[in-house]
Amino acid sequence: MRFRTWLLVLALISIPGRAQQQLPVPDLHLPQPSPPAPAPGQTPAQPAASAPPPANMPGVKISAKIEPFKVHQGEVFDYLVELSWEKSKESCELEFKLPVIPTGEKIKAVGSEFESENLAKAETENVRRIYRFKYFPMAEGKQSLAQADFEYRCRGTETYYQVSAPPFPVEVLKKKIHLKDIVRSRHFRIFLLVALLAGVVSSAILLIRSRRKKAELAPAPVEKTPEENALLLLTNADQYRIAGRYPDYFLGLEQALRKYLEEKYQIRWSGRERLVDEVSKATAPDLASELDYFLKFSDRVKFAGAEPASSELDRCYQAVRRVIEFKKMEIAGGMK
Repeated sequence: MRFRTWLLVLALISIPGRAQQQLPVPDLHLPQPSPPAPAPGQTPAQPAASAPPPANMPGVKISAKIEPFKVHQGEVFDYLVELSWEKSKESCELEFKLPVIPTGEKIKAVGSEFESENLAKAETENVRRIYRFKYFPMAEGKQSLAQADFEYRCRGTETYYQVSAPPFPVEVLKKKIHLKDIVRSRHFRIFLLVALLAGVVSSAILLIRSRRKKAELAPAPVEKTPEENALLLLTNADQYRIAGRYPDYFLGLEQALRKYLEEKYQIRWSGRERLVDEVSKATAPDLASELDYFLKFSDRVKFAGAEPASSELDRCYQAVRRVIEFKKMEIAGGMK
């Protein structure tokens, strides 16, 4: 009796343990969190480019440089980024995009353009794509252009791959001084005007001094005597005698005699008789007859159209010349 009771107790204790071992393990499927929705104006995130590129995608190389080599403040320079790859018949067509144009802290982007170049070979084709960015440096010193991140993919696919040009250092030198800038400046125009005025004044001063110096060094002009002036007029009158213009010739003789008498003796030209009388008193009585002959014959030629002979021309000429050279003849006679 006691033994049966003991077995019953053991059976009751062992029943819950067996039931617990036979319960199946629950299969829990927790919900996965969904990615956040893109904000308005943003494109959905592209699949990560960590996956290997397609087999037909050519490898892209990138290089960068600036032109000109020396960059000066205030002068536009070019930043050239070159993408190159080798294309075969099996290669896919590449599409590129540059989400953000590289900029600098004190460098302003002012323009961009690109060009493409294809060089065909036997089995392949070398392709070069050059992006040219134009920048205006606003301050001198060491600057830097940001990294240029280009994205590319095979046409018709969705996955973009990235190739980047690292930040490019740019040393901006001092602003060049151009001649055109100097000429256009207001200060230069004022300086040029002042210099021009100073040059004119200096030239005028030098010219005045030069003329004064020449006047001091030049010999004083020798005044001609009444005799010399009268003889010069006689020489000039000879041209009319040679040309046969006898009225003009006798006018020349009278002009020479008149000038001499006014300068030498202050005798005014007057009537024939009075003039002969004044000349004979001022010179010598023996000159009166020849002078009277000359005056009468001169009137005949000028007013009556008389044709003088050669001897008459010589006699009139000598009559005038004797009056003019009377003093010289008197001195010569005195010396004798």
